[in-house]
Amino acid sequence: MTKLAVLGGSPVRDTKVNPWPKWPVWDEKEEKAILEVLNSGVWSYNGPKELEFNKSFAEFTGAKYAIAAANGTVTLQMALEACGIGIGDEVILPGLTWQATAATILDVNATPVLVDVCEDTWCIDTKEVEKAITPRTKAIIPVHLYGSFADMDEIMRIAKKHNLWVIEDCAHKHGGEWNGKKAGSIGDIGSFSYQLSKHLTAGEGGSVITSNFELYEKLDALRNCGRRPEPESASKADKGEGVYFDAGNFYQSGNYRITEFQAAILVEGLKRLPAQNKVRDENGIYLSSLLESIPGVMPMRRDKRETKEAYFNFAFRYNQAEFKGLPVQKFRAALTAELGIEVGASYTPLNKCSLYVPHTKPARHKLSEEYWAAINPERFELPVCDKIHYEGSACIHHKILMGTKADMDLVAASIRKVYDNAENL
Repeated sequence: MTKLAVLGGSPVRDTKVNPWPKWPVWDEKEEKAILEVLNSGVWSYNGPKELEFNKSFAEFTGAKYAIAAANGTVTLQMALEACGIGIGDEVILPGLTWQATAATILDVNATPVLVDVCEDTWCIDTKEVEKAITPRTKAIIPVHLYGSFADMDEIMRIAKKHNLWVIEDCAHKHGGEWNGKKAGSIGDIGSFSYQLSKHLTAGEGGSVITSNFELYEKLDALRNCGRRPEPESASKADKGEGVYFDAGNFYQSGNYRITEFQAAILVEGLKRLPAQNKVRDENGIYLSSLLESIPGVMPMRRDKRETKEAYFNFAFRYNQAEFKGLPVQKFRAALTAELGIEVGASYTPLNKCSLYVPHTKPARHKLSEEYWAAINPERFELPVCDKIHYEGSACIHHKILMGTKADMDLVAASIRKVYDNAENL
């Protein structure tokens, strides 16, 4: 048997000789656009690049309105505020997500209600959503995680039945489609992140999309120090024209605006995104087909209603028993050594996440003893989330999917090599 790289053998892929595709992707188009912004002196605040990106992103997602903002965290907070969610309200979300999904609910003084996820998609379990609904429930935040889509048909059915807002967390899903509709355009509001690791990036940044004018009006004001746009500004924004404000009708808010430099990068990145998503999807399908022949690893379930895939990472499931009892932590370390790129775990379940700790901020969040108890994440049981993170997940940066079919063969060969040598670990 070939010796594992983690034990001193040669890796399947020598990244010094054969590096993975680079991320982020940029070229002279971004350089030119950034210099245009620099020389213009218009570096922020409804500049032409921001307006161009908003118009393009709305068209891309099929929403009537798109608003760029500082990051994907504040876009979630803005969405909650626009829906009027606050003290006394509960918001249901999956226990397996980045901590910001829950933290923004705290930031509007509402109560995050964590529910478990589906074992084969890692997205919110709609049966658990139904169980968690109370008279205080006001919204559901489904998170489209890694390469998977939450069941939006069932989410929308539940929301309609109980008169709930739906805010899609699409930080991992730029360009994904469910039944031909783009992620973020199905619920009331879609929230996106452009942080460096995302598959559309400006280093930082975010967007909200909606087709509801009243929500658009509130969202635009909330990201812009409370300045409320005049009704006709929506049509002007649609045409890429300037946005004007009604000086007598403001909201209380802060500055969550994006810069023109970020918008310039996003304008060019969005042009590349469809082709990049196509390559990632083709390679993801191919790699998933290869995994099916290797005992102990399983691709994520892809719903037939998902008409276009968009990957944040390439994630797959792991069965320790099939790998001769090899703990998933050792599997990830061995695979990392073979591929020369980190193979990590899923997000930590929020009831055990070191970054989601509401009780470290009593001055801000201890509104009452009842609320203090309600926001303690440890009160939730999330057995499927636990199993995924601690026993059965492997995640690799989406840039591997920007390679060739031969690259996918190497990924599969690396997994097979670890499988064949599992007893040595």
